[in-house]
Amino acid sequence: MLAQFARLEISLAELIRAFEGMLSVEFGPTERRLTSRFLCAEPGIRIEKELITNALEKRKKGGVAEGELFDWAAMLLLNDAYEWQGPDEEIAEVLNEHELAAHMPRTKCS
Repeated sequence: MLAQFARLEISLAELIRAFEGMLSVEFGPTERRLTSRFLCAEPGIRIEKELITNALEKRKKGGVAEGELFDWAAMLLLNDAYEWQGPDEEIAEVLNEHELAAHMPRTKCS
């Protein structure tokens, strides 16, 4: 399910339902919080630039709403189940190029 979410094949609501009781998400207008109550598999789910580029392209084509894209990005950044390939700075650069990171509220993970 986590890999499907990373590929935008399922919504955040579907992911939360699938992990009911193990995953709590509070994505408000000024702060985003994620609480995970499960052990992540090793190795984690790899997040590569191509995945982000595909998500941004999907947004351009109307396949995903802007708010959904913000929630998707926040989940990928907050959830320890996802592993980033390459330096975090490269990923942030891709997000910033599309102004995604600039519009995201502060995030917290517990």
